[in-house]
Amino acid sequence: MLLGIDVGGTFTDAVVVAAGKVIVQVKTPTTHGQLLAGILTALDKAMIGIDSGEIERVALSTTIVTNTLVEGKTDPVGLCLLPGPGMDLSGMIPAKSYRLAGSIDHRGREVVEPDRLAVHDACRDFTDCDVFAVSGKFSVRNPKQELQVARWIRETADPNYISLGSAVSGTLNFWRRTNSAYYNAAVWRQFGVFAADIETALAQRDVTAPVYVLKADGGTMPLAAAKEQPVEAIFTGPAASVLGIMAMHDNHLPAISLDIGGTTTDIALWQEGVPLFAARGANISGYPTAVRAFWLKSVGLGGDSFVRRENGKLKIGPMRRGPAMAMGGDQPTVSDAMIVAGKASFGDETRAYEAMTQVAASDQTPQETARMVMEAAAEIIWQSVEAMLDEQVAAPVYRVEDVVHSNRFLPRWVIGVGGAAGGLAPLVAKKYQVPCVVPEGAMVANAVGAAVARPTIDITLRADTAQGYFTIAELGLRQRLTKQHFGLADAGELASQYLSERAKQAAMSVSEVETLQAEEFNLVRGFSTAGKIITCRRQIKPGVLMNISGFSQKGAVL
Repeated sequence: MLLGIDVGGTFTDAVVVAAGKVIVQVKTPTTHGQLLAGILTALDKAMIGIDSGEIERVALSTTIVTNTLVEGKTDPVGLCLLPGPGMDLSGMIPAKSYRLAGSIDHRGREVVEPDRLAVHDACRDFTDCDVFAVSGKFSVRNPKQELQVARWIRETADPNYISLGSAVSGTLNFWRRTNSAYYNAAVWRQFGVFAADIETALAQRDVTAPVYVLKADGGTMPLAAAKEQPVEAIFTGPAASVLGIMAMHDNHLPAISLDIGGTTTDIALWQEGVPLFAARGANISGYPTAVRAFWLKSVGLGGDSFVRRENGKLKIGPMRRGPAMAMGGDQPTVSDAMIVAGKASFGDETRAYEAMTQVAASDQTPQETARMVMEAAAEIIWQSVEAMLDEQVAAPVYRVEDVVHSNRFLPRWVIGVGGAAGGLAPLVAKKYQVPCVVPEGAMVANAVGAAVARPTIDITLRADTAQGYFTIAELGLRQRLTKQHFGLADAGELASQYLSERAKQAAMSVSEVETLQAEEFNLVRGFSTAGKIITCRRQIKPGVLMNISGFSQKGAVL
């Protein structure tokens, strides 16, 4: 049996999947400030009649971190850069930074040593920070200076956490790597709270199965690894909804999927039944990163979005002020509007009417106000989808095929999942004049996606043909090259062999492999090529283990 848990901003969902069927589905309120209580409640309801020893794997997703970003509640980060000569990232990164002396060249050789006194000055400049990020250009070829600066920061400021650019991404793009390191530190504390509560809940209920977290690209990583690299899990909630749709709905037409939760709506685009990927890495709050991810956009609009009048005008979100009034909150929300409009049926209907009365204009009935709120909410989502499609058209193209076929994406379907999808997704579909589907199980799609996510692992092979050896850090391996003219294709083949061996050791099957990174550059001495530095990173391709063929009504779904 596979247990999937999704901790969202409003609800915590849990499902148990066995033989392609969801045999239990649970939806309980997320208990903000006491996350553990909500997780335990969901776990207890999901495990009724199930022996904890029957659970083979636990997989997690959460929008807690995404919501933290959308609501601007991340930690301040002491960002220290080692850009080397001629590199200026001013205005290209999400926070102020401290530029340090020190540089590594393209071959990984130290050119200028870092200055310890400058690091002390940076720590004084970041006295309000207890998380730091250090990023150096070409650090992926030699992390020595990042590690040195991190040691000095630790000795001077004693921070709780330091994120290194070379640890969060193996790619050469210094800008994207720096932003990745920054966000890795900015969300570290929030993700740590989530991880600790999950570990405590599972331990208290004797669930000892291995625990994984979804990555933004739909792959999985052990929870212990995610705690050190939470940026990979920033979009784990949206990724879970994409996988959930993949498992629950068979569609091969161009489609827009909307995961409309309590706090945010996550938008994804689909072509031929496959979600589109962010070509070079995810954008987080408008800044490009090296985080491999589905092409997603999150907008601060959900069932719990705060509805109010400002200078007589109706305003919705992006903040939430607690649950819907129908669920015991004290401020009107989109969910209250859905209840009054007859698109949802939970909570106290009388309180939902009170909510709409609060925000009604003098000549409006609660029903008219509810319809206006829903239309306005759908308009916000539609505008975000349009902005996403504009980005698709404006994206740079590098292949003749892309130039020829660079037409605007034309959706033929809208697929809605999440608690508020039943009310809002059809309104968005109506704007595109296309049909809308809200599949069975849409209310727990994220937990389903987490449960059936295919386990993935990856390895990175680096070869230096001049010195005649290769390394695979994940296996602690360093061996001599046995082939005289070793090239990128050879590196790919060798990487696949070791990936299969690693998967076998972990009792995982390898159905499909994808290349995450493949690059080589020549080493030149005098006027001759002396060898190559080759990097090849491969992983088991993310996807779902099975399609969902049915849902039991066992459990408690609001």
